[in-house]
Amino acid sequence: MSGTSRRGLPIAVAVFLSGAVLLGVEIAASRVLAPFFGNSLFVWGSLIGVVLAGLAVGYLVGGALADRWPSPALLISVILAGGASVVAIPLLDEAVLEAILSWDPGARLDPLLASVVLFGPTSILLAAVTPIAIRLRAVAIAQLGRTAGRLFSISTLGSIAGTFATAFWLVPELGTDQLLAAAGGTLFAAAAIVAVSERLPLAVACAAVAVAGAGVLSVELDPGTGGTLSRVAARNWSPVYRQRGEVAGGPQQDYGGLKVLFRKDTQYHRLAVVEGETERTLRFDSSYQSAMSLDDPFRTQWEYTDYLQLGLAYNPRARDVLFIGLGGGTAPKRFWRDFPALRLQAVEIDPVVVQVAKRFFAVPEDSRLAIAVRDGRRFLADAGERRWDVIVIDTYFGDGIPFHMTTREFLELARSRLAPGGVIVTNLIGAVRGSGSKLFRSVYRTYRTVFPTVLVHPVVEGGGALDDAALNLILVSTDGPAPRESFLIGRWKRIRAGVRTAPDLTQPIRNRLDGAVRIDDVPTLTDDYAPTDSLLLE
Repeated sequence: MSGTSRRGLPIAVAVFLSGAVLLGVEIAASRVLAPFFGNSLFVWGSLIGVVLAGLAVGYLVGGALADRWPSPALLISVILAGGASVVAIPLLDEAVLEAILSWDPGARLDPLLASVVLFGPTSILLAAVTPIAIRLRAVAIAQLGRTAGRLFSISTLGSIAGTFATAFWLVPELGTDQLLAAAGGTLFAAAAIVAVSERLPLAVACAAVAVAGAGVLSVELDPGTGGTLSRVAARNWSPVYRQRGEVAGGPQQDYGGLKVLFRKDTQYHRLAVVEGETERTLRFDSSYQSAMSLDDPFRTQWEYTDYLQLGLAYNPRARDVLFIGLGGGTAPKRFWRDFPALRLQAVEIDPVVVQVAKRFFAVPEDSRLAIAVRDGRRFLADAGERRWDVIVIDTYFGDGIPFHMTTREFLELARSRLAPGGVIVTNLIGAVRGSGSKLFRSVYRTYRTVFPTVLVHPVVEGGGALDDAALNLILVSTDGPAPRESFLIGRWKRIRAGVRTAPDLTQPIRNRLDGAVRIDDVPTLTDDYAPTDSLLLE
């Protein structure tokens, strides 16, 4: 009885920490997969499904092992193995993910297979801890239910603590790889606690060495700054780019080997700022967001950003412009430089992105360019009587669009915040027709339910022919009629006569797609039904 009592608290601590690490790893796992697969519904579905499957297998296996070898050594061994499996993730993830992508079984199976390989073993091992602990703590059959309930409750409390600590504090404060190494060290420490209570000096020594090793690895994996971006990490693994090739108007070069100026896991992205000889680039998760010439911070690097000024061509009397989505601030700072009479407001959900845009991408600190840290939809909802002449929506990221900013309800809200004659300019990525066009066509259909005039300007470089390839597609939506192409070109020429730094929009205007867009086989997106992740792949 005394031995059982002595081991009670250490075993409870080990169960708590195992539960905490398991859910912490699940949260951090999304950041491991994000640079390759983004943060789509498929990624989260894969992670949750694999962890739940691991729990089922781990409970079964742990219970069987506990009945056969009911000893503290078994518990310590399983915890140590769980810690080793966690520490192995940052050491093996890049090679595993590259191998899966080289095979490429499909956009849905890719993250599922990666989750099984990288996080399945950890889930099984940490799930096995609780049934083993129950077997060791059981004093009599009459108390078995109470013992099991208590330890499963402790494990669940640990999972809750691990979820909140990881999501609210650890991910924003530590790099993902550093966090995983620290999580492995936590498990090694849990094993050491049990080993000390059981007076197993060899196990104590092994666990202590493992704790020290994990600590050193955690320091070594501090993302910090410096170093270079590996060729694998530099690839644009977004589903659009992987399935359709490079997107016109977007990044075209090989970013491998570039110097890393800044890297951080924020509340929303795995963010990196990298620099080559001539260009500085901002990366979110699995794709590139902004680029800046080192010689001229205002020079156009990706052609689609010039198209965003189409809002001023359609509404030349504009004075107030709202940007939903900031990124590196390419468009807002260009509007700020080219048109001094404009009053500009940008909205960005991630405060780190705002800091990076000002620090690394020459976004000015100026009263004419206000930046709010808010969700774009909430900002519009709380705008009161404020109205804008042009609203620019550029919230596309590596694996889609925030679905709540594609729906009919959102567009009705945005329309209500337009001044008379106002326009909404939206950047999308996709094909106009054929394979890969359903997301664009569904968004287009949704815009048509709200605006009588919706115009499409594909970013076809050099005026080339429009085909079925993925493109940046600029939608211009307004309540007014569509001006003729020749009239619009003439208007922009007159504007440029007084603003020499403004981009030449002659070709973007001529690229306007005036033909019909098929919408009969795609849904209207609503708050209740907006399957943007699935549509992206169809």
